[in-house]
Amino acid sequence: MININDTARLDVKMYEIKAHIEKNLLTLRLVGFMTDEELEDGSNLTISEAKKLKKGFVIINDISKMKPASPQGTEYIKKAQKFVIQNGASKIIRVTENPVAKMQFERTESSAGYEAIEVKTFDEAMALI
Repeated sequence: MININDTARLDVKMYEIKAHIEKNLLTLRLVGFMTDEELEDGSNLTISEAKKLKKGFVIINDISKMKPASPQGTEYIKKAQKFVIQNGASKIIRVTENPVAKMQFERTESSAGYEAIEVKTFDEAMALI
């Protein structure tokens, strides 16, 4: 028997990742508890979307509603972080609210070799680009 909550979950992605070519901007919104599969897919999508942009692009990463990732999920996050840094990201702005997710991203960003600017809202982030 199919649980109604399971089918609802199939229709909703826990992330939105998009390259805005005209602004040379990559936006990411990560929400809730993401599975390792979602984080792997999101990492791969981040990389493919970043490839559409020119060197010097800006990233806004909204993790304000994201819950902490598993250790394997954290590896997928690191993979995407390293890729964007090595391939032309000039500024990374993080929208954060959850202190545990914030600490997790701070740890992975240091291994990727960057430091993000932190803000409390997406509008604040947009004002910095």
